[in-house]
Amino acid sequence: MRSVHLFCAVCLVALTAPVTYAEQGFQGSYVGVSVSGDRSVDTLPSLLRMVNQSGWVFDEALRQYRYSRPVNLAPTHEAKGNQFQGRVDLAHSPVSLRGTVFLSETATAVLPSLSYDLAVGKQTNLYAGVGYAVVNAPNLTTPLGRESGVVLSTGLETAAGKNLVVFGDAKLNLNEKAIPGESKLRFQFGAGIRF
Repeated sequence: MRSVHLFCAVCLVALTAPVTYAEQGFQGSYVGVSVSGDRSVDTLPSLLRMVNQSGWVFDEALRQYRYSRPVNLAPTHEAKGNQFQGRVDLAHSPVSLRGTVFLSETATAVLPSLSYDLAVGKQTNLYAGVGYAVVNAPNLTTPLGRESGVVLSTGLETAAGKNLVVFGDAKLNLNEKAIPGESKLRFQFGAGIRF
């Protein structure tokens, strides 16, 4: 519950803070690969080491494909699969369209969303958004939750080179029922190619 309050506070700050670096914030659209849950801990160091090499995006996509093979999944077990995330920049507007797609052999989840982007530095945005997740994952947990429903998100994105973007965010599925010992708040990190 404490993480939910922290998440709401970050969303509130992002939506009410004055825009002071509007001309310097991150601009452009991108598509990338993201990781969440326990895999974030394993993958983040290699992402940071290779932050200037866009090949990481494609290497991670292949690694996720190999990792997505399920073995005797129990109810409420986390689904393993490929997770993609992207942003469509709406020129001359603090609003952007975002999307997250999770695919595996046993589960799928899609989240289109609309976000408000706040420039917080050169080529860096803080964003807060709302969308609706469509989840098809019987008895499994995906990075977007277990149930279809409204999802709040907040995150940070920054350019890490001419065409490379590094991003991280937190997602909260409002329709998901709480399970003791399991947080409704999910974190993702990733990298993408800007176009």
